[in-house]
Amino acid sequence: MSDKQMKYYQDLGDYAAAYRIARADWEANPGLKWPKNAIAWLLIRMMKANARAYAQNKFLQQLEEFYNLGIPEDEKKLWGAVAWPVRDIINDSVRMQWFSPEFGDRLFGIIRKFPFDKPSDSYSAMGKAFVQLGSLWPQLTEFIEWWGFDNFTDFDYRRYPEDGRLESLVEKVYSEYLISLHRKGDGRQPSKAFFDGLDHLALRSKEQADKVYRIMKYE
Repeated sequence: MSDKQMKYYQDLGDYAAAYRIARADWEANPGLKWPKNAIAWLLIRMMKANARAYAQNKFLQQLEEFYNLGIPEDEKKLWGAVAWPVRDIINDSVRMQWFSPEFGDRLFGIIRKFPFDKPSDSYSAMGKAFVQLGSLWPQLTEFIEWWGFDNFTDFDYRRYPEDGRLESLVEKVYSEYLISLHRKGDGRQPSKAFFDGLDHLALRSKEQADKVYRIMKYE
């Protein structure tokens, strides 16, 4: 009966009410499978609704709760779905000029524990949102190293000159990594994974790799 009530409120778009029903059922009987899965998807829907600069604290609470559900790592669809609202809240925070290093640190502290499916469109979208932060976020170097230099989809190598985008996501990630390292000013050298990835990029697109090499020369 509870699952029907939950679906009723879910169909109405009242995800908070649906969540409360599923949560109550799960707490009453942790062995039930349907409430836990329902909670996970409802949290994702609520995160999508709260992916706004003004709702940063609520978003982080829901993100942490999602992680604490103990979802199996092989539930790739669930883990991947979380990356979209993460992207959205970063974009909105930048747009509203409400992004702060503290928020970035807290957000990264949670998602770095997530077993995201990679490479994937959602993982790339999340990475693209983070690398736009540039000097706004001192931990960008650490994020890019965690995100990885070999987790690109085929589309991440494409440029879109018709939209005025003259660099691919791959170029953006490598470039921002070098710039953020230079910004730290502690003399730290790029990681081995960076150079391994750059060798792979050179085989795939010499033009894009040459751009990164030029940045290295002037950094």
